[in-house]
Amino acid sequence: MVKVAVAYNKDTGEIFEHFGHCEMFAVYEYGETIDDCRKVLIDCSDRHGHKAMADLMKEQDIMAVMSGNMGPEAKALLLSYGIVPVAGYCGDADTAADMLVTGQLPVIGEGAGSCGGGCGGCGGSCGGCGSEEGECDCGCGSGDGECGCGC
Repeated sequence: MVKVAVAYNKDTGEIFEHFGHCEMFAVYEYGETIDDCRKVLIDCSDRHGHKAMADLMKEQDIMAVMSGNMGPEAKALLLSYGIVPVAGYCGDADTAADMLVTGQLPVIGEGAGSCGGGCGGCGGSCGGCGSEEGECDCGCGSGDGECGCGC
C-alpha cells in the first residue's frame, strides 16, 4: 500500500499552497492499482506550523506529502521522518496524487525559481521562504505573509 497526502483546498479540490498553514489534507491510500484508492480528508485546522504538520504526516504513516510550496525547514522535518516532500505544484489534488504514485508528475528542478503556478503572488517566482511567523521574505516586497510564497 502507498499512502500520500496532499495539502488540500476544500473549496476548490486543488492543491493548497502552504504546507505549514494548511487547514486540510487529502490522504490517498493506494492498493495494488491506481483504481484501488481510498481518499480521506483530515481536518488539521487546529494545528499550525511546520512541526505540527510534519508530526501529523508521521502519525498518519504518510510516505510522501505534496503542497504548493514548502520551505527548507518543513522539507528537512519531513525527510527526518522518512517522508518525501513534494512541492511546487498546483491544480487538482486527486490528479496530482495519481500522477505522483504512477511516476507521471513532471519534475521541477531544485532552485529553478518556479513554483509551478502555485504562488499567489511574487509573480510565481518564489520557492518558499519557510517563514514560520508569516513574514514574507521571498523578495516580493509583500512583508505581510500574503505573497503566496509558502510563508
